[in-house]
Amino acid sequence: MTSTDRPTTQRRGSDDGGDGDGARPHPREMFIGFLLDTVRQDPFPSGTQLDLIEESIPAHMVPEYVEVLIEKSREGCFPSTDVLRRIQRMSAGPGPAPRC
Repeated sequence: MTSTDRPTTQRRGSDDGGDGDGARPHPREMFIGFLLDTVRQDPFPSGTQLDLIEESIPAHMVPEYVEVLIEKSREGCFPSTDVLRRIQRMSAGPGPAPRC
């Protein structure tokens, strides 16, 4: 696989307020971006991957994550109850709501 074949992970729609020097994103953001790209491509994303995202996601990336989950829910006739609950929990406000 060449560097042009590899999917690129970029922070979508974020403005880090930096000085425009092209600084690389924080490693945590790179990790979450990688997982978001994986979830986007997988028709049935792993619950473990979704848990990892939710445990590590920075607040400014939550809207992108919710958008990915909504896209997943629209793909099939019967959205996953787990994914719907994740959308509900992550869109509840600052920080994820406690799990039952």
